[in-house]
Amino acid sequence: MDAPLHGIVVSHTHWDRAWYLPFQVFRHRLVRLVDRLIELLETNEEYRAFTLDGQTVLLDDYLEIRPDQEERLRTLIDEGRLLIGPWYTLPDLFLVSAESVVRNLQVGRAHCDEFGGGMTVGYIPDPFGHFAQMPQILRGFGMQTYIFMRGLGREEKERLGGTFDWRAPDGSTVRAIYQPQGYFPAGNLGHPEVYGRFDGHTPTVDLAEERVREAVETLSDVQQEKTLLLSNGFDHMPEQPELPDLLTSLNKRMTDVDLEHGTLPQFVDLLLAEYGTHETYEGDLVGNADHPILLNVYSTRIYLKQQNHRAQSLLTRHVEPMSAWLETESVGPDARPFLDQAWRLLLRNHPHDDICGCSVDAVHDDDEQRFRQIDEIGTSLLREHLESLVLSGGFEEPQGNEEWPSDDRLDEGAPDLGTTDVFVFNPHPFAHRQRVEATIMMPEPEGTRSDDPRPARPLAGLMPDGTPVDIQTLETEGDVVRSNYLEATWGRRYRVSFDVELPPLGYQVVRIAETLQAIEDKNDPAEVLLENDAYRVWVEGERLQILEKETGTRFGDALGFEYHLDAGDTYSYGPVPDHGPWNAEFVSSQHHPDRRETLQLQYALAVPEQYDRDAEQPIGTTTLDLTVDITLTLQQAVGISVRYENTARDGRLRIVLPTGLIRDESLADGHFALRPRKKPPWLTPEDEPERHDGYPGELNYPTQHQGDFVMVEQTSDDSDQGRRTWIANRGLPEYELLTDGEQAQVAVTLHRAVGWLSVADGRIRGCQAGPTVPTPGAQCQREMHAELAWGHGIIPRFEAVRRARAFAHPARATEIPYLPYAESRGRWSRSRSIARIDNPAIDLTALRPSVTDDAQAIRLCNLSADEQTARLSIGLQVEEWCVSTLQEGWDEASVRDVNRGTIDITVGPHEVVTLLLR
Repeated sequence: MDAPLHGIVVSHTHWDRAWYLPFQVFRHRLVRLVDRLIELLETNEEYRAFTLDGQTVLLDDYLEIRPDQEERLRTLIDEGRLLIGPWYTLPDLFLVSAESVVRNLQVGRAHCDEFGGGMTVGYIPDPFGHFAQMPQILRGFGMQTYIFMRGLGREEKERLGGTFDWRAPDGSTVRAIYQPQGYFPAGNLGHPEVYGRFDGHTPTVDLAEERVREAVETLSDVQQEKTLLLSNGFDHMPEQPELPDLLTSLNKRMTDVDLEHGTLPQFVDLLLAEYGTHETYEGDLVGNADHPILLNVYSTRIYLKQQNHRAQSLLTRHVEPMSAWLETESVGPDARPFLDQAWRLLLRNHPHDDICGCSVDAVHDDDEQRFRQIDEIGTSLLREHLESLVLSGGFEEPQGNEEWPSDDRLDEGAPDLGTTDVFVFNPHPFAHRQRVEATIMMPEPEGTRSDDPRPARPLAGLMPDGTPVDIQTLETEGDVVRSNYLEATWGRRYRVSFDVELPPLGYQVVRIAETLQAIEDKNDPAEVLLENDAYRVWVEGERLQILEKETGTRFGDALGFEYHLDAGDTYSYGPVPDHGPWNAEFVSSQHHPDRRETLQLQYALAVPEQYDRDAEQPIGTTTLDLTVDITLTLQQAVGISVRYENTARDGRLRIVLPTGLIRDESLADGHFALRPRKKPPWLTPEDEPERHDGYPGELNYPTQHQGDFVMVEQTSDDSDQGRRTWIANRGLPEYELLTDGEQAQVAVTLHRAVGWLSVADGRIRGCQAGPTVPTPGAQCQREMHAELAWGHGIIPRFEAVRRARAFAHPARATEIPYLPYAESRGRWSRSRSIARIDNPAIDLTALRPSVTDDAQAIRLCNLSADEQTARLSIGLQVEEWCVSTLQEGWDEASVRDVNRGTIDITVGPHEVVTLLLR
């Protein structure tokens, strides 16, 4: 007789910090739960262990209320009775950057270490899909297994079963363990249902046996190993103190399975011991064989995605590189504690119920407050860095400053003309030219309020090498006060823009001065058009026209807006095929009244005011007035800025852009990779009625995920030949490749407005995904602003990637702080590069103070399928380097010298490499 199956019953609770109830309400329940757990684990040795959901943030949440219980917690964690980690929070994996996923595990592992250790099991039960490079990240943290619920498709499940090898593009492989019944096959044993309030109900062995038999049958059908994971828990469910007695009774009844109260690490060890030869899977896991994958969260509450994009970009692209540079120069206070706090705030916005936008409004009000605090911390650190540079010696004077500007400003009796310096930081490891905006102040002579306020004057700029810079004043206001820390300076404020050539991952300091030249009247050009060496843009026949000069391609209808009703919820778009779509009508075009070389277009989009789900009819009419600013960016692209106030409900607005190519496949910016995406077939409930009515009751999504950009290519490889169209964005993660016509178009979602957390019987998803709770904030009735860039031409793939990155994460221009008593010795050059990468196939994802206190970390990713060599030119005060892992530990055995400021490396196909420098 074969040995019986071995079921490891793992007690846990899946704890969404905030979801259909706000954080403090759930936290109140969490504290009561952990109080009881401590008592249970201390007094009942037969109750083996409890898993605290794989996220250590719950320790912070608990100890803020119960700081006196820390030692008891530490003892239970040290004894292996209370299991924590490896994550800090359980994030959505597509809507946060790959670097944020790495930081989440770094913070979580460090938090585990503070409490005596945590799980090294890749456990993340409930995100809405898993990206292809996750196995490489897990192996970088020493994990070789991955336990997940959502994401396996029906065909993959039939081929792979419940356990398989998941291989990342670089070849890293983990043992993937699929939970077809989720993280709750043995939840609430002995009670009537998996989920609910069972206060006062006595569990029965009969109900427990029924549940276990069903789970054992399901699991043994999909996996060949005899060790089965029987998770005993559910969302926010309490512990079951009676579980050991139930298991004893069940073991007396059931002869085909031996049940043991255990832990996830124990289960993994036993399963790996019998793990044989399995099928291999490569790619994203976004199927929905047994659980809805809920991919339309990409467009829910778009404003959250945009704020998250800004926060991630601020920290990883600006604050951290500056902090790393100044740390190697031993200049300024330690930034690490503030960076740590900013990251913990950001990671608390990354659980899927937060960043996906699928919670009650109060949850997302808290998210926006945290995003604001992250911005405050980041901008404060950047200002402190600039103050430290000024206090430690200041910047050199620009060349030619003595004779500049060459007007009568130096004549005897000429008025006092102000000057200021602007620090412009390029966050990319390649040189490029960019138009930036900055706010500057020209103070009154004494810095105090004057009876004769400073007049508006023309401004001139000077690069460090003496090259003049054309300064455009966008707006100005006199008799205003600049109130910074311990400063109140009166003067005239200017909002300016200028073009600047930027060194690789470094800065330029631009001198701006008032002049006495006459202020020119702003005369509108005779023609409403834009033109440079790459493009000609104009309006003809109420349609935007773009001529791409290199290929001679004319795009005769280059911009469109489409609106559809949405009868769905925060999880899924709900098409209403009997009504719409609605398209925006062109109203007018002109040159922007304040910004030269900008076209301003007006569109009117008359749409239903809302949708009546009961009557299945639109109600009322409202007009969305769309203001579109068109520019020619210095990344050889057409910049598109869209502003409007959303006054409609229950609808989705998308911008539609041409590609000029006949393709049914796109290349999207993914996580440490470029991901090819074919458009999935569109299905309706009529096509698959059994699929729609049953669980998970979810059809394919025609929309897909992007990071910073999506690209459509005439060629199918990364060769330099063939045409490409790339569309970059700033926090707009959902797109659809439209292929109904002869040439493909890309539709990017600008917002999706819905009024319910979850409703059933939608046209994409039939089942519930959560409780039916009103979410008026998800209607996004607020001022909306979207920024994109469109480029086309014969361009190498990785050069297009660089142009898209430069738009998605723009340079930042900041006025040098005013410190009147700081001695300026010209210690710092006015132009500097911190890091340069000579190979565009190598992407930089981090330059930061590392987890190792005395080192700096550089993280690189090979975006190509071929081995690549690259030279890193380092502008940091470092002498040695080593190859590390994602845990960023210093490896003394692989230490090498930095050779005259350069490091030569070889990076394997799709490989992520972390280097430490000191």
